Amino acid sequence: MGQNRRYGSDLTDLAIYEVVLRPAPISLTPEEVGAADIPPAPSPVDVTAWVRFPEASVEVRARAIAWTDRAVQIEFELRDGQTRRAWVWASAVRRVEPGERRR
Repeated sequence: MGQNRRYGSDLTDLAIYEVVLRPAPISLTPEEVGAADIPPAPSPVDVTAWVRFPEASVEVRARAIAWTDRAVQIEFELRDGQTRRAWVWASAVRRVEPGERRR
């Protein structure tokens, strides 16, 4: 007693995002996506992307699964295993280089 000890915490970015990301992401409208018929990507591309949620915007590690000239459809998982999909602006997406570490 009387000692002030700090113990480890599981409050990582992923733990915080899990709380923030409970609602569905805000996706672009079909008019914003800009194409009527969008084929899926031949193979998904690893990316990071800024995604808007009602509470906040967060950068997530994702896979680009389809795209148009101005928008990218991404798919990403939450820590609890739930998969989310959203269309985001192409300028909000950055390709992950092979071997790049997660932030």
